[in-house]
Amino acid sequence: MLKFTHLFKNYYLGVSVIGIIAFMIQEIPYIIMPLVKPVHNPIMNMQNEIEWLVTIQNILGVLTMALLMLIVRDDVGLFSLKTTKEKTFFALTVLMLLINFIGWTAYYLEYQYGWLIVISQFMAVPLYYLFYGVWKSNYPMVGTAALFLIFHTINGFMNFVTQ
Repeated sequence: MLKFTHLFKNYYLGVSVIGIIAFMIQEIPYIIMPLVKPVHNPIMNMQNEIEWLVTIQNILGVLTMALLMLIVRDDVGLFSLKTTKEKTFFALTVLMLLINFIGWTAYYLEYQYGWLIVISQFMAVPLYYLFYGVWKSNYPMVGTAALFLIFHTINGFMNFVTQ
């Protein structure tokens, strides 16, 4: 963890190494997509999108990831599982990652069902970031991740459930 500038309380603008690792782990399905080359790829070819909704979703997603990697706290350890809260939210973070990876596996195997996609790709990812934020006490990120969850889920629902 590198700290550059004090922001407020125990929050600093800096570089969160564990945040970068958390981001990279969540991106694995996108990294391997060119190798898998799914025959059908409805997520990458969504047609039923509302531009303002996608814009807000994208802004919130980028902001969440920026806060993940650029906000550090001087009172939070690199990888701590001492308290019940830390254990609980770390476990929820891992659970959301597993749900996401299982969903991507099904997706790559051509099991591309609406609710499965919405739950495993559109809900699990923002929840992964939200739970990670609570685990690391990065509450600005928790706020953006909660809003990202709402807009990302609505977009997924409109594209894969209401069609």
